[in-house]
Amino acid sequence: MKQQLNSDESVYFAPLLPWQQSAWDHLLSRYERLPHGLLFAGMQGIGKRAFVWRFVAWLLCDNRMQTVDSPNQQGACGHCQSCQWLQSGTHPDLQVLPLSSLPVSQDSEVKEPTKKSKGTSKSSQKKNSSVASEPAKTSIKVDDIRELQPFISQGSSGRRVCVIDNADMMTVAAANALLKTLEEPRDGIHLLLVTDWPTKLLPTIKSRVQQVAIDHIQLDKVTAYISDYIKSNKVIDYETESQLATQVEQALKLSNGAPLAAIDMLGSEWYKFRDTWIKVWLALRVGKRSSIAASDYWQQNLAIDDFIKLSEFMLMDFSRQSLGLKPLQTDLELAEYASINSLSLDSIQQLMSLIEDIKLSSYQNVQPKMAYDRLLSGIAAL
Repeated sequence: MKQQLNSDESVYFAPLLPWQQSAWDHLLSRYERLPHGLLFAGMQGIGKRAFVWRFVAWLLCDNRMQTVDSPNQQGACGHCQSCQWLQSGTHPDLQVLPLSSLPVSQDSEVKEPTKKSKGTSKSSQKKNSSVASEPAKTSIKVDDIRELQPFISQGSSGRRVCVIDNADMMTVAAANALLKTLEEPRDGIHLLLVTDWPTKLLPTIKSRVQQVAIDHIQLDKVTAYISDYIKSNKVIDYETESQLATQVEQALKLSNGAPLAAIDMLGSEWYKFRDTWIKVWLALRVGKRSSIAASDYWQQNLAIDDFIKLSEFMLMDFSRQSLGLKPLQTDLELAEYASINSLSLDSIQQLMSLIEDIKLSSYQNVQPKMAYDRLLSGIAAL
């Protein structure tokens, strides 16, 4: 039995992210002529799904209109029968594909900075028994789309909403089956497609839906939001407003401008070990520490998936420096390290290829120690 949430705890009723206001206002201004199919696309970490679930709640809310001619700009009321159904996860007029994307407490893109314990306790060993840290996305098959047809076809006095998350994972057959629905829209049916990879969608699908400008992010609003979040939640330590501004700017660059990804990165455990990564690598390079000893050290401090992410970030800036570009991590002063300046791009790319191979081996349930030992050997050889 699913736990019922208070309206202020549910992603359906969360405050609108500040950079999404214009997109929200635009959609609600067209409440009488909303398209049958809408596409919410953009890189991960911009808050697409937070926006979609909030919009779903408004579409289904019994009190979505303040007056006959004016929609409730604040979103769903959170108290009507429809909103209560959403909170309990049992709304009869909502279908979600895949079912695992149905929100329970909060959207996967809207979360507080990750807090991971150090070391490899018994609980963390069990949790991190393989290299894989995130469940692999599964394809959306034609049968999945066909199972939606009764829901889409049956009559209803109100609106019915179908959310297809990770729409880029539809097989060709599934996409073609969906096309028939998009070509023959029924009154009151809304199909909301969500994807991090819009280029993977079939052109015929994209031509039959209207994309919502959810990826238009204003830098000033994002910067203010991240700064306020850091201050309120004490995500990082800083002494001056200038230092805070520098950290926010750097985090946005490292996350390709995705604000929620930047917040999550700043609060992650691996991000605090960037300077340590360089020191351990330098010790390996001159023979002051063995790769086995380094492997043991990292196993006690970071889960393997976090260490892989840390290594990828460091090698990214090593590559930039090798190409004569400025590092993105300005706080580490990487340009001052002669050892980094002497690295060849080929050697860096070889290590990055090794990391990709280790990530692929996760599907074979490789134990973290084996992955760590292999990766540290590669880092020592850099």
